[in-house]
Amino acid sequence: MSTPHAEPQQQRSRETRQSLLSAALRVLTNEGLRGTTVSAVAAQAGVSRGAAQHHFPTRDALIEATVAHFYAKVTQQLRSSVANLGAGQYAAPVNDVISLVVESFSSDSFHAALHVWSAAAGPESDLRDLIIAADTRYAREVYQLMALALDADLSDQHTRRLLRSTIDFARGLGLGAVLVDNVEHRTTVTTTWSDILDSGIRRNS
Repeated sequence: MSTPHAEPQQQRSRETRQSLLSAALRVLTNEGLRGTTVSAVAAQAGVSRGAAQHHFPTRDALIEATVAHFYAKVTQQLRSSVANLGAGQYAAPVNDVISLVVESFSSDSFHAALHVWSAAAGPESDLRDLIIAADTRYAREVYQLMALALDADLSDQHTRRLLRSTIDFARGLGLGAVLVDNVEHRTTVTTTWSDILDSGIRRNS
């Protein structure tokens, strides 16, 4: 049985861990993977290095947990955003859905993840399998959310291909935004792709 003061301690521990993960995303965004150390993240979170190492004994453990945290965060954000479209029994407007998907790949958090992607691209990287698995899960989630929001008929091969192409399209725009974040261009090409998707997918009803 837990002692009376155990729950507050556990809550503080959870809050510290969450603070460290959020700080790690900020450091990744601003400093890149090379600059993301336990000490730097601890300083960003306002905790001691010892407290940070209690949760993440090594830099690798911190990076792995941050990757998992990032994908969980963007997945939940996209789920909430799609739910807020309020399409009910009808398909949501295609441009609204695709805009949400594109923005999920163009956020600051996504840009932070790109630093890890770059490091994971090397054949010797221990992060490679972790990133591939996490990104595959996220792409599957995006695919299912799009299909649900658009009332897409997944028995139709062309529809499935268009939805998968949309993920590649959104990821590509996100990569491009790292160098030049042209919101006007992103909006224009998103509208164009939405028109293609709207006329190309088959719906259940």
